[in-house]
Formats: sequence, C-alpha cells, structure tokens
Amino acid sequence: MITRESGRAGSMIKLLLWSGMLGCGLLGCVPKGDAATAQPGTVPDNPPTISNIEWGCDVDLAQWSFLVDTAYWSGGAYLWLATDAKTWERHTIYSQAAAADGSTDQLGASLDVVTDWRDAVSGSSTRFRCQDEADLAFQVTIYDRYGTEATDCQRWGVDGVLDEIGDVFACP
Repeated sequence: MITRESGRAGSMIKLLLWSGMLGCGLLGCVPKGDAATAQPGTVPDNPPTISNIEWGCDVDLAQWSFLVDTAYWSGGAYLWLATDAKTWERHTIYSQAAAADGSTDQLGASLDVVTDWRDAVSGSSTRFRCQDEADLAFQVTIYDRYGTEATDCQRWGVDGVLDEIGDVFACP
C-alpha cells in the first residue's frame, strides 16, 4: 500500500525518523542484561517485500519524507524521482528500525528541497519541489539483506517516465 501524507503529516514522519535516531543516540542502543550475552537465533533469509509506503512533502518545511515498511530484513533501497528521461534523481534509503527476528524492516529518508538543482545531494536533498508532485514519477526498489539483488519495487505517479531511464529496475 502506498499512502501519501500531506502537510504536517510529513513533519510527523520526519519526527519519527529523528526520534528513533535520537533515542538510539541517547540510550546507546546497547543490549543490557541477558540480551547482551544471549546468542541470536537463526534469522530467515527470505527476500524482502514492500508492505507499505508512506510519503509526503511538507511545503512549509520544503521537505519530502518517505517511510518504507518491508516484510523481512532488507539491504536498503533506492528511491527514484523523475519528471522525464533526462530529469531524474536516485536516493538511497536506509534501514531505520529492523525487527531482531528478521521479520520486518522500516526504511526512511527525508529530502530537503533546494532552490538550485545543482545543490541537490543524493540521499539528503532534491531539486523537486512539493508543487512538482503531479509531474513526478516515483519508484522504491528494495534489495535483499546483502544489498546485492533487487527483490521488490513499487511505482506511483506519472506512468511510463521511469521506463525511459536505463538504470531503473523494471517493476513487474
């Protein structure tokens, strides 16, 4: 399922991303007690599939936010945004919260909108404004837990644009 979050909801996605990272930084994310010495169980090596995508663009903050939930651990993802075959971007999306048993993963990215397209940096900023949404094609491609093989993808937005870009994984 692909869910568009608008306005302040996009801010909430960013807050969730930052609170997870901040909480981990403050608490140290170090196992305590028995968990520190327990041996991990066998984690299934199943190919991850996308179970949900939440996304939105906050006009006030000039920022896109993307959260991708998967069944099973992933090795990360690529997010593609494009208006045509010559105007596109690819951003890496990293895991933010993975279940210890390997059953789920959540990946996230926030992209600040820059005023000069030459200032866009993969993984942190984009040339595409919130107002460009109706003209954009989007794709998220998930990779296996080793980051070597694409296992699933979802497309939305303008049809056909991503087919014209040679490096984009072809969604079935």
